[in-house]
Amino acid sequence: MENGHEKGHSDGHERRGREDYKELDQLLGEADQSVRDQDLRGANETLKRAAVKAASMWGEVGRPRLPEHTRRLVDLIGEIQQDLANPGQSAPNGFPEEISELRSRFELEARKEAGQPAL
Repeated sequence: MENGHEKGHSDGHERRGREDYKELDQLLGEADQSVRDQDLRGANETLKRAAVKAASMWGEVGRPRLPEHTRRLVDLIGEIQQDLANPGQSAPNGFPEEISELRSRFELEARKEAGQPAL
């Protein structure tokens, strides 16, 4: 133990396996498809599941430690919920690009943690 934490447990890295990243990417892919299909409600629900997954991968009881891209995921949910409050509004064009950027950031994180070079 080191400073009240077992060695290697301070950043939650052991909670983030390759399968976690795959599941997160799958959820983001589903959200992307929902946005492209103009299904903001479906995108909202899928992004919520993705945010819970991401938070569980980095969060720490009583003290969340979320990286920037995880916080951006939560912000994106808020933006979609605002658009849902305006019925009849189509999905903004920027959402697919933002989801794609998030997928890239999480993939980069997965590669970094696996000791693989960035693409």
